[in-house]
Parts: sequence; structure tokens; C-alpha cells
Amino acid sequence: MSLVVYLVRHGEVEHHRTDVSLTPRGRAQAEAAGAALASRLADGDIVSIQHSPVRRVLETAELLRAGLSSALTSAGRADRIAISPPHPDVALSNVRFYLEPGKEPQEPSLYYATINAPAFLQSVPPARAEFYRGFWGSHDPMGYWLTHDSAGAAETPAAVLNRLLGRLRKLFADSATPTACLRWLGVTHSGAMRVLLRQAFGKDPGEPDFCETIVVEPPGHADQALVSYRGRSELLSLIADG
Repeated sequence: MSLVVYLVRHGEVEHHRTDVSLTPRGRAQAEAAGAALASRLADGDIVSIQHSPVRRVLETAELLRAGLSSALTSAGRADRIAISPPHPDVALSNVRFYLEPGKEPQEPSLYYATINAPAFLQSVPPARAEFYRGFWGSHDPMGYWLTHDSAGAAETPAAVLNRLLGRLRKLFADSATPTACLRWLGVTHSGAMRVLLRQAFGKDPGEPDFCETIVVEPPGHADQALVSYRGRSELLSLIADG
């Protein structure tokens, strides 16, 4: 197999009210996830690490790489597997929120303080204000986003899904004539993971654990991939909707 994609949620954080760093347990989770990946690699593999462009996800990517490198060194295999430094990839972004026309959308944690200011909520259309209140007041904000119309306050689940499918399509197309086995590690968010899993399995599985992994592999059929998660595998169409 020329390409395997691993989509990994970032490590534990104390909250999502700003772009905070990982907790000590989150750092340990990320290093352990990297070490666990070492057992899945064969000599000669090339590992490419990408991440959503926010702090907690970058930290996870760096610690994953450190854990993987340490495990390979301990096994005497460090010189047999190439690992790239982490690079940002917008395709791995979480759902992003729009605050005003013409302004680039941002990951929700970056807008928490602004959105939850009473003056801001009074300044936006009532339907948007209702979505923002419901999102931040929910015990499961990403589940709320998946099941409620944001009235233009946020990217739609279809938009986030299509962005991720576009990256997967390009990855599999580029690996059609491989010179080496590529293991593509994408560190991302629960929102992106859940929308992909809902598409593959027909049902939202709820929040993935911190540093939990989805495996995506080409099954040999055009425009399809095999998605594996928690012991279950399903074929997923890589053709974007709309």
C-alpha cells in the first residue's frame, strides 16, 4: 500500500475558550500516540506530519513527532524511516466562525471572548446570536454545530467535510505512482473528525478521545477510501457534495 492517512485529534486542553496549550496529560497523550505509531511503520516508510494552524494542534504535532522519533531510536530504527517536521495545513482546520462580512473565518476558540460579549450578541441578527449562545452553552458544542443551522455564523458541516475530502483526494491521487510508502499524519480537531465519521458511518459517533485516531486507506477503487475507527471500517466516497 502506497499511502495510509492517520487523522489524530489534538491532546487534552483545559478548555476551548481561547487557543491554550496542552495540559501535562495532553502532552503525554501526544507523545504516547507518536510512540504507538512506530509499531505501524515499516523500514523505508516516509512520515509526513501536518496540522491545523492553532497552538494546541501544533504542540500535539510536535510531540507526536518527538514520541515517534524516540520510539524508533529505542528500537534501533531511526535511520530507516524519514519523518518530516510538522507543517500547517488549513484543510485540517476545525469548523470556523464568521464574525463579519469580508473577514476571514477563525477557529471558534479564537473568538470566544468576542462572541460572548453581550454587546456583540446584541449587534448580530437574532438567529446568529441564538446559534452562538447555543454552541457555547452546549455540553457538546461540536454536536450542536452538526445539528443546528448557524444562520451564516459558521462554516457548514458540508463545507468542512468537502475541505477534508479534497485533501484526501489529492493525497491519494499524488500517491498513485509511489516511489516510497507514505504515512500521512494529520493532526486536527473533533469537529473535522466527526463530520468525516458521520459521512462514512451514517451517524455521528460523538467526541473522539484526545489523540484518538482515524485510519484512512485506499481500497483500490477510484474516488473511495476505507475509513477505520474503533474497530469498524466503512467505504467512504471522496467526491465532495455540491
